[in-house]
Amino acid sequence: MAVLRELLSSHPDLLPEGRRAANALLARVSFTDIAKGVFDALLELDLEDLDAGPRAGGYVEPSEAAWKAIEQSVTPYFHDLERRVKLRHENEATDLCKGIVLGLYRAEQRGFELLEYAEDCPSELAGHAVDIWQRRRRNYVLPRTFIEKFTPDWDWLVR
Repeated sequence: MAVLRELLSSHPDLLPEGRRAANALLARVSFTDIAKGVFDALLELDLEDLDAGPRAGGYVEPSEAAWKAIEQSVTPYFHDLERRVKLRHENEATDLCKGIVLGLYRAEQRGFELLEYAEDCPSELAGHAVDIWQRRRRNYVLPRTFIEKFTPDWDWLVR
């Protein structure tokens, strides 16, 4: 990053080309790659990530701690989705949303350690991803073909 900054400050004529290259890289969103990233992040969680028990401000229930750990794992994907929605990068936002939903679905289907403490967390987070994606276009829903093929137990996402 430092080398790129130095190069662009030394050669400002390269800025437009640098912006085009950056935008092209950002435009490459594969929902299957996103799904794998979400899935892998959730499978990495284990009971050591469960920060439950007595605290100075009270007691943290295992279910609350599990939800927090799971949410923290997918938060970077939500931030990226929000950014792309704000920038009106419709296609990338759609693929990112589909990837988040698919990753959460696969993790729920496979099961992972913290899921026993936060049973509905993946489906609720999937709903949250869809809500973020729909902010600029309330009448849009994820394609029924996507839901039928990849997340058939979550057909409520297209109702």
